[in-house]
Amino acid sequence: MDKKKVKLNTSAVETATGKEYKFNIEFYVFMQDGKYISYCPSLDLTTSADNFNEAISNFYECFQLYIETCVEAGTLTTDLLNHGWRLTKVSIVPPKSTKVFKKPEMKALIDSNINFERISVPARLPVAL
Repeated sequence: MDKKKVKLNTSAVETATGKEYKFNIEFYVFMQDGKYISYCPSLDLTTSADNFNEAISNFYECFQLYIETCVEAGTLTTDLLNHGWRLTKVSIVPPKSTKVFKKPEMKALIDSNINFERISVPARLPVAL
């Protein structure tokens, strides 16, 4: 698996259901103990699977459940801020990768010499978080 650098694109867009933040969410997929692990350091979300594609699919489901649960509980803004995200009226910005790579989990992953792939996928959140 290749390590890839991806630029984040964040902006607010108008949709049929209202205004939403449009951005890319990044996560990493790697093998550990015979399982594929998906890990998103900017939200501390982790899933596992038996194969690479399932790991990506499981991450999408985990991310969606995280958003839905936080929105229902009214804690999304607080949780994003606690994870180092920045929110404005026109954009949502995940923590800089320099901050993310300082997390013990990411340091351990990088220092382990395990091959991992950085995945960056489009995501949307309602502006009225």
